[in-house]
Amino acid sequence: MKPLTPALCKLMKACVALKTTNAKTLASHLNRSPATVRTEFQRILSLLDVHSRFSALRMAEEQGWLEQNVEAD
Repeated sequence: MKPLTPALCKLMKACVALKTTNAKTLASHLNRSPATVRTEFQRILSLLDVHSRFSALRMAEEQGWLEQNVEAD
């Protein structure tokens, strides 16, 4: 089961596509504020019980949660 909401998955997919975890860059790409992106990252870290954005990305990729054609659970 995927613990991430569609919005959080969109953020993670943007990280992969842009090859960054920079809040300002991602916020600009996603039309969100940098503060919103930082808050979403905190939610992701809490949900996945990891301590870094890169660890969260690695876990999501290993679980297949970032594949484009995967339906939300």
